[in-house]
Amino acid sequence: MGAAIMADLNRLFFLVAPFTLLINVAIGLFGPPPAASLSAMTPAQLFWQLALPSLVAAVGQLAVVALVLRPDAPPRAALGVAVAVWPGFMITQLLVSLPVGLGFLLVVPGIWLFGRLAFLPAALLVARRGSPIDAVRDSWAISEDDGLQLALFILLGLFAIIGISLIAEIAGAALDSVLKLAGLARVGRFLHLLLPGIGSCFITIGFGVASAIAYRRLVR
Repeated sequence: MGAAIMADLNRLFFLVAPFTLLINVAIGLFGPPPAASLSAMTPAQLFWQLALPSLVAAVGQLAVVALVLRPDAPPRAALGVAVAVWPGFMITQLLVSLPVGLGFLLVVPGIWLFGRLAFLPAALLVARRGSPIDAVRDSWAISEDDGLQLALFILLGLFAIIGISLIAEIAGAALDSVLKLAGLARVGRFLHLLLPGIGSCFITIGFGVASAIAYRRLVR
C-alpha cells in the first residue's frame, strides 16, 4: 500500500486535494463555526462539517481507486469513472449503514462487518460497474475467507487515521497560536484549517488505495 502511494503520490494528491483539502478549508472559512462537541452540533453544523465533506471526499476516494486499478489511465478518466459510480457508491453505504452501525455498538463486530460490507464496494463498483446490491453481495462473497485479516487491517487503519488527524490538528492549532501572538491571526487561522485538510487528503488517498489493493488481491 505504501509503495503504491509513494509511486504515484503527486497525481494522487492533486487528484484528491480539490475534494478534501479545498473543501475543508472553504467550509472552515465560510461555513458555520464548529460545535464544541458532536452532541452539540446543530443540523446545519452537522451538514457542513460532517455530511458535505464526506459526500465530496467520496468522489476523490473513488478516483483514487480508479487510478490504482488502472494506473495507465489519465486522472481525467479516473475522475470520470468516480463521478459515474458515485451515486451507486452512496447507495451501497446506505445499504450497509444499519448492520455496520449496529455492529459498532459492540466495536469488534462493527469493524468485521465494515471490512466485509463497506470496505470493498468502491473498488467493486469501479472495476465491475454493477449495481449497488451486486457490489454489497460481491463484497461479502469475496471476503468470506479473509474477514479477520480485513478487520485487523481496518483496525490498524483506524489508529493511523486517528494519529494523522491528531497530529494535523495539534500542529495547526500550535501554528495558529504562535501566529496570533505575532499579529498574524488570519494567517494562523488559514494554516489551522490547511493542515487538517492535508491530513484529510492523505487519509482519503490511503483509504482508496487500500480498498483497491485489497480488492485486487482478493479476486486473485
